[in-house]
Amino acid sequence: MKNTKKRIGCFLLILTLLVSMMGISLYAAEDEPQWDYEADVVVIGAGGSGLPAALKAMEAGASVILVEANWEVGGHAAVSGGNLHSGAGTEIQAEYGIEDSADQYYVDHTSGITLATRLNDTEVVRSVANSMAEAFAFFLDNGLKLRDTEPTQQNYILDGFTEPESVPRWTYTDAEGIVDDVSGRGSAGLGVTRPLERSLRDQGALFLMNYHMDTIFREGGASGRVLGVEASYTPTILPGETEPLKSHWDDGNIEETRENVSVKANKGVVIATGGGIGNVWYRTMFDPRLGPEYDGLSGMPFSDQDASGELAAMEVGASLGSLAAFMQHGGHQITMANRFGCRYGYGGGYTEESKIWPLVVANGISPDYDSMIVVNMLGNRPGNEDKGAGGKYSYDSYEYFNTALQSVVIDEEGDGNARRVGGPLWAIFDQDAVDRNEYAMEQGIVDYDNGYCFKADTLEELAELVVNKYYEDVKMDPEILVETVERYNSFVEAGVDEDWGKKTLGYKIENGPFYAAWATPNLHDTYAGLRVAGNMQVYDIHGELIPGLFACGESSAGMRIHGFGRVMTSGYIAGRSAASVDENGMATASTELNPEFAGTKEVEISPLELMSNDIYFGGLEEEEEISPEVETESDAVEGEVFSAISQNGLYGPIAIEVTVSDGEMVAIVVSKSEETAGIGDVAMEELIQQALEQQSADLDAISGATVSSEAFLEALTAAMAEAGLQD
Repeated sequence: MKNTKKRIGCFLLILTLLVSMMGISLYAAEDEPQWDYEADVVVIGAGGSGLPAALKAMEAGASVILVEANWEVGGHAAVSGGNLHSGAGTEIQAEYGIEDSADQYYVDHTSGITLATRLNDTEVVRSVANSMAEAFAFFLDNGLKLRDTEPTQQNYILDGFTEPESVPRWTYTDAEGIVDDVSGRGSAGLGVTRPLERSLRDQGALFLMNYHMDTIFREGGASGRVLGVEASYTPTILPGETEPLKSHWDDGNIEETRENVSVKANKGVVIATGGGIGNVWYRTMFDPRLGPEYDGLSGMPFSDQDASGELAAMEVGASLGSLAAFMQHGGHQITMANRFGCRYGYGGGYTEESKIWPLVVANGISPDYDSMIVVNMLGNRPGNEDKGAGGKYSYDSYEYFNTALQSVVIDEEGDGNARRVGGPLWAIFDQDAVDRNEYAMEQGIVDYDNGYCFKADTLEELAELVVNKYYEDVKMDPEILVETVERYNSFVEAGVDEDWGKKTLGYKIENGPFYAAWATPNLHDTYAGLRVAGNMQVYDIHGELIPGLFACGESSAGMRIHGFGRVMTSGYIAGRSAASVDENGMATASTELNPEFAGTKEVEISPLELMSNDIYFGGLEEEEEISPEVETESDAVEGEVFSAISQNGLYGPIAIEVTVSDGEMVAIVVSKSEETAGIGDVAMEELIQQALEQQSADLDAISGATVSSEAFLEALTAAMAEAGLQD
């Protein structure tokens, strides 16, 4: 017994020293901070999951304070494309006669045959499936605006892609009539954030804007109940200005400018800070390749995913979850930039109508892979640029990234201590490309001032000018760059890329001046976060629930799926749970399925999964055979198939396949597209019908989808030329 007491005493001493080194303060309940504000539920982050959490907590009768580090509400959601991606039997699915159910959603998102689902936490998925349709109706009641378009099914695993959706679930929000001074381009995501924010303000929620949550207070430091948080003042003051930016609405804002404030949570704290992909240290815990050169995170400079919620929770004992899902092949975390020559190249970017344009500086140029190559820091082509442009749904794109991001091996001292380095990557092109594409290569379109674009009369001079931000000791070799371009030009002349198999070989790079534009991939979405139970209460490192602490959205782990559906539903669950805690800080609200929202679809299991797994689901007879064959339009039409791709779609490349028989086009299939559902895809369907009827690509763009139409017609023209068809 005496030795046991000594061991316990030593253990406690060591523990105290360790937590002291980590910056954790161990204190008793009577040593609580002097609270500046208090509410039943304190939500950290007013974005795609924080707003739903706050709304649901208020509906349950709780008072709420939202602590937001930014000058404006909305987070990543406010600058997004508005992909709601909800299923399980939502109202809009029912409106269009689409059968779905909570069980079907659960089965789809726990399947072992897709990389997007095999590592999901089944408890979390079950809870999200149970609440998704119910939450969807709740959001509509609170002002959520939807496009009146039929939900779509995209990139399904049986069609050779990565997504598990067996029924149409892609739904988009509508921001028409909503002032967008955030991105300046009419971001559809505001159709989520502005209505929910308005509902919260009308119901009396309080917003502590411009305050970054730094510390979570827990009774015993790393044990006991969560008491509240401390936050520090983080105003956004633009260059040359003296006053901080103000939010679109200010009713309900707490007027506060002290350096630090403490906010007490009588029931619970909800972490909704948006994930951690923007924190270099955090993301390199999971993938050491993702260094500081990936500095154009999606959503920035408006919204960063700085891992602050995760790190603060870890300091009080929280556990992480879904670590293996963070960077699995086929995921959403890394994509080629949509725009080159600027820092923030993800998605549609920003316009000068944005309040933060002075931080954006430049919006870049859309890549034309027929006119450019992408090289690494030394000046070598590290892969097939077409595959890099394949985007987040392409397996091929990951081949490209896996080679490109580790393609530089150098031994600066020549002493045998070589090292391997990743990005940045640079797009190399000439003045002819600028003229063809009508690029305006001036400061403000591209960013020369901050080292994201360079221009020189010769390739040798260009290589000398390039500064590899974050790795300035690695110099681009003029001889290598010249040799790379000359070799590429020979491929263009021959019509065959002998190195990497690139198909977009339209033009040589030979007439100066020459340009090097930042083409480093973008990071977005976080799939590793705080480990949570189905009710979104956070687990500690010992597998015990932390009293009074909840997490949702990309700050929570357990489910790998892109879009607002999971994010908003998890916020709905977290708010409901936080408002229901008992005297011990444990959530009492049920996560069981409300029969009113069960849906109508009987469960069907993918034929591929039935082939590869010994699965029984009620009602499936052992002798019943389910064919794995899935007929597609291109399979059903005989003829020779010609493929082409345009890189100029609104959200990335558009690839098509044209089937030709007896000198005529008999089928046209869009094989790859990320255009907006209900707009771009509808326009392309109409153009396909016209092209087949007129046997021509000389067609007018569809109003309202001009960019998508023109990219589709560009690809169609190229495919017809390859087929030898005269237009």
